[in-house]
Amino acid sequence: MSPTVSVEDDILQPSDSMKIDFKGKHPFAACEKFPEYLRDIMKISRKDVVETDLRWDITSDPRGFYGWWAGTRKEDRWTRTTIRILAQGEQGTNFKGSIKITIKGTITTTYEYSNFIQKSFWWFFNHMFYYSNRRRYFEFAKDNIMEIREKILRQFQIYKEV
Repeated sequence: MSPTVSVEDDILQPSDSMKIDFKGKHPFAACEKFPEYLRDIMKISRKDVVETDLRWDITSDPRGFYGWWAGTRKEDRWTRTTIRILAQGEQGTNFKGSIKITIKGTITTTYEYSNFIQKSFWWFFNHMFYYSNRRRYFEFAKDNIMEIREKILRQFQIYKEV
């Protein structure tokens, strides 16, 4: 395995995440839609969306839940975009409850090299030529996150168009 140069940026700079808080009916309903939102908005296939963790605490009422979903899109040979959604909340047997949703995203570019000359070339290439491509991917991914946020707000009916 050869050494690599890796550059990773948070999409929502200067913050690293976007948060949504909701109290009302059926807070867990959004969690069931997250894989679909990631697939449709990021334009990726089912295999590129993973549900890394989903837990329910059934020992009490309201029942607590926790979930973590991620969608990954390969932009080109060197760069990939990952958007992650973390949801934590509780829902009672009467379907009322609350949820806190955190949306995060990163763009990671990785170059392999075999000697110091090639490593210097990748650094130069990234800063002089590839930067504009990364900016384009960055802006597109930021739009994806905003669209996911809008879909979630619409689902909870807390987003009203004027």
